[in-house]
Amino acid sequence: MKTFLESLKFPVQEVNKKSSGEKGPGRPPYWEMVFYWTRKPLVGARSVIAGALLPENVDENLFKAAVRLSSPTPHRENPQIPAEFAKYFEGKKLLDPFAGFGSIPLEGLRLGLDVTAVELLPTTYIFLKAVLEYPKKFGKSLVKDVERWGEWITEQLKNDPEIRELYDDDVAVYIGTWEIRCPHCGRWTPAIGNFWLARVKDGKGYKRLAYMKPERKGDEIEIRVIDLNEILDDISKANVDGNEIIFEGENYVKTVEEAVRDGKLKQSDVKIDGNTVIFEVPSANIELRRSQLTCLMCGNVIKYADENGNHHMKLKNGDFYVKFALRKYHEGDERFARQRLLVKVKVKDGDLIFEPATKEDSEKLWKAKEKVREMLEKGDLDVPSEAIPLYENRRITPILSAEKWYQFFNPRQLLTLIKIVRLIREVGRKVEEEKIAEGWNKERAFEYAEAVATYLSTAMLKYAYYNSIVTRWDSTWWKIGETMSTRGIAMNWNWTESPWFSSFGGMIKTLLAILRGVKYLTSALSSSQRTLADFTENSVKVLQGDATSLNLGEKFDVIVTDPPYADDVPYTELSDFYYVWLKRALSDVENGKLIPRFHKEAFFKRIGPKWVEIKTQWQEFAKKEVSTNPGRFMEDENKKEKAVQHFENLFSQAFVAMREHLKDDGVLVTYYAHTDPGSWINLIEAGWRRARLQITRAIPLTTESETSIVSRGKMSLDTSIVAVWRKQKEEKTVQISTLKEEIERKAKSSAREFIEYGYEGLDLLYGVMAAALEEVTKYREISSLKGPLTTEEILNEYVYPATIRGIVNAIAEIEGTGTLHSGTAMFYTAYKILFGNASLSANDIVLLRLATSTDPSELISSGVLKEKRSSSSKEYTLYTPDLLGKKALDTKEFQKFLHEKKLDPVEPKPKNSVDVLQLLEYYSLLGRSRVKEEIEKLRKMWAGEVEEALFIARLVSEYYAEIYIRKIDPVRRMKEEFASEIDRELEKDGFLEVVLMRRLLGYVGGAV
Repeated sequence: MKTFLESLKFPVQEVNKKSSGEKGPGRPPYWEMVFYWTRKPLVGARSVIAGALLPENVDENLFKAAVRLSSPTPHRENPQIPAEFAKYFEGKKLLDPFAGFGSIPLEGLRLGLDVTAVELLPTTYIFLKAVLEYPKKFGKSLVKDVERWGEWITEQLKNDPEIRELYDDDVAVYIGTWEIRCPHCGRWTPAIGNFWLARVKDGKGYKRLAYMKPERKGDEIEIRVIDLNEILDDISKANVDGNEIIFEGENYVKTVEEAVRDGKLKQSDVKIDGNTVIFEVPSANIELRRSQLTCLMCGNVIKYADENGNHHMKLKNGDFYVKFALRKYHEGDERFARQRLLVKVKVKDGDLIFEPATKEDSEKLWKAKEKVREMLEKGDLDVPSEAIPLYENRRITPILSAEKWYQFFNPRQLLTLIKIVRLIREVGRKVEEEKIAEGWNKERAFEYAEAVATYLSTAMLKYAYYNSIVTRWDSTWWKIGETMSTRGIAMNWNWTESPWFSSFGGMIKTLLAILRGVKYLTSALSSSQRTLADFTENSVKVLQGDATSLNLGEKFDVIVTDPPYADDVPYTELSDFYYVWLKRALSDVENGKLIPRFHKEAFFKRIGPKWVEIKTQWQEFAKKEVSTNPGRFMEDENKKEKAVQHFENLFSQAFVAMREHLKDDGVLVTYYAHTDPGSWINLIEAGWRRARLQITRAIPLTTESETSIVSRGKMSLDTSIVAVWRKQKEEKTVQISTLKEEIERKAKSSAREFIEYGYEGLDLLYGVMAAALEEVTKYREISSLKGPLTTEEILNEYVYPATIRGIVNAIAEIEGTGTLHSGTAMFYTAYKILFGNASLSANDIVLLRLATSTDPSELISSGVLKEKRSSSSKEYTLYTPDLLGKKALDTKEFQKFLHEKKLDPVEPKPKNSVDVLQLLEYYSLLGRSRVKEEIEKLRKMWAGEVEEALFIARLVSEYYAEIYIRKIDPVRRMKEEFASEIDRELEKDGFLEVVLMRRLLGYVGGAV
């Protein structure tokens, strides 16, 4: 029997809408405990799990009520499972072998299932324990004790003389950078990547504008703060154009002139031209892409260094001078680079005050450096001296020249973190002793102490995340740009530092985030919140293990997981930023060595009778992680090919392992974040070829944006495709000549069914593709006369074309007679139907290209497709009148559009049916008689193109009319009665070409 998830009744659009709400204020509080790279929306996970357990014939409204889809924010409420559903959940077992930050297993627990969550990496394993195991085991007492012991730690820091002397009590954030000794003039110059301090705007204009200005004073650069709020008060009318801040008006001129007279401004700070006042924010003096630093003292450009530190303006294979200087700094040679502070940020009455940092402020930083130097010389184990994976230069900045993890912190940050590590160790001992004194047995007291110490360690990690020299000051949001906010560890020249007591990124702030998360989790998993009828206590197991070689000794009713994709984030290497601190805080020190304490299996491995420390995750686990990372195979000659093969092998092994753990009637559900055809080949190869599974359904589940084609602008394909798999019932082989007809028939019939049920856009595309794949994956092997076909051949040559043609033909069947003969017409129609006006990446357009046998470069040259390039990517959009916006309904503007495409509406020479279509759309602006006259002219030379153009118009118009009538008149769906209202809605949503198509068809007959 099919599950509800596999049925058309599964409420994809409602789940997507609620999922997209899990951001901003709607985010689950436990997500804020610590940064993690991927977290699936909880309502999506809940709906998928429940749908995978319930039969297809359950009442749709009962399902929605059970998973709380009617709630404004469903994740804030536990599911409400009615008694008649209990048999489908009670005693059922869920496995997630790639559990990540725990969205899927958490919702499994809330549904009353016995849950097993597996993760490879120690860091993620510990996070999972904090999300799943401790809240369920210990409940709300954790909140009180984490709060109490967190306050104890902050009190110890407050009273620590070494820490107290390093920070001013009233500073919330320090903004600092690196100084480089100029090889031209021999003086120190700061490297400043951004001089803005505040550039804050709301709907009424600018609220806050401030910036730094460097000035020479003797042999040093001093920083002045230009705070325009202090000078002008009301800055809402400012016009910011690049680095210029412009004010217009006599009052501004008078105020600025007065500020100059009073000494608040210097004459050189501002330019006055009539009634115009212009402030110029300095440009960055470091340009990484050009390997160039401009000395703020002498103005000379600094370029390259040889191995001895000699400067060169040109040097083949030479290092950027700044990179050389930083490397020397980390080696202990401080002649070339040093750290300095630029600005202090203070909070007063809810506003920020910016003050230049003084020499005394920088001296406090250097004072901490002496203490850190002593610790390094003594070989202090609490300094994280583990090696950074130097091969991972894609996501860990090489410009910093850091080789050890402690080098990502300035001395004060490092010293504070080490103090916190030692305090957490002490808390672990105190909590355990306290619980034993209260009568707890040793095992439970130890586990409870481990839980409290783990949460406090997580708060420390978030503090480290806010406090490193690869953070940045975000002037537009008034916040710290965190260490891994760019999905990697990137170099930022203006780093930030928050004292431990700061509300911006201090321990006090991160402890509050932990408390909110623990409150949420204990509430969600406490027995008082259980809503399942007469269930026995469900269980959770959190395991550190390898998904490619699992051997759990049990089978599961449902496996739901989000497996990695090929070029995923290098979790192993990046999360070592956390690992080196977690290991210290949760281990003990004895005889100059770290020894096991909490989570010993995460930080140590058993070799004979001894526990041996795992230095870093990358050294132990990198080649076990399922991803394509050539850096991990530096010793191989063909490292890229080796990395690809490595990923494909591990990915397939993971699917085989999942099959072995799935009950015969069980369901496997995989999220997959990639939608490009290459990734689908990996997915189908692993699931079907290697694991002998059959795909039965595919659903696009939204994480960040709507998938509806009615949503305008660039379509985000961060959508995860949720694929449903079952074990193959029998091993059959088939000839492709026979299967081709089955695939095409299934694609068309399912498209018709999906359209009737209201599916559109990505939902329609992947629903039909899954139906085609269901036919393919029934068989063990598919052959042609030449022999067995590869997965790539099956997808590219049969599944993708059948999917697109099935959708178009299903709409054509609804519309009536006609056909699309050319690949160009099929491409244009399919794009318009599935993606509307959205822009597609080069990867995303491959599927359409393969399905319609077209080439993007030819489509561009023929005026069907338009290429949009940005600095980092290439995108495509249809070359349609919709690009004009509302002007598409203006005759003169449309005429300009045609001329831009080299189409003359007076003497037309169309290249294809799309050109003909757009000519006819233009004529439709000129009235009925002109349309009929021009059609007859065009038919004399381009009869086939005219018929194909009109058929495109009928197909697209019919499809959009169906979508919009469901919104306007969902019961009767009388399109003719609401024609003008449909046009208004289409115009409002930016589908002007569809409006013109409908007008055209109204003139020639066949309006929809």
